[in-house]
Amino acid sequence: MTFYGIDYLERQSNINDYLKYLIIFGSLLILILVFSLYMRHRIQTKYRDLSIIFFLILMFALGVQYTDYRSNQTKHSQSSQMVNFVKRLAAQEKVDSKEIFVNATQFSDGIIVKIDKKYFKVTLSNDQSSYTLTESYLIDKNVNYTK
Repeated sequence: MTFYGIDYLERQSNINDYLKYLIIFGSLLILILVFSLYMRHRIQTKYRDLSIIFFLILMFALGVQYTDYRSNQTKHSQSSQMVNFVKRLAAQEKVDSKEIFVNATQFSDGIIVKIDKKYFKVTLSNDQSSYTLTESYLIDKNVNYTK
């Protein structure tokens, strides 16, 4: 089981997003370069073909990015809710937020929270405006902590 610290939750970013942005902007720059070469040398059709290829790559990458953006909106919202939850829990329990670890990166019902040396299960109300901490015990003592 892996538990995550507040530092990990705050800096959590997806390398795939950066890779997609790199592909999009790289394709856009190459498209502009090849299209300008095509406009300069209209007789050579290889530049027109390259322009079409990079335009299609750019459209594909934009479509994938848009689809991922729509599906990741909820995920990012729940991740930021988890950071706020850990900070509020730290203030309530009067401990440093760096001493609290959670077993999920997204805020949801049933997550396990480690405060000091005790583990608690979080039960959320239906509207997620309140929660209950119930002490729980781990069966598997093999726990990894990611700070």
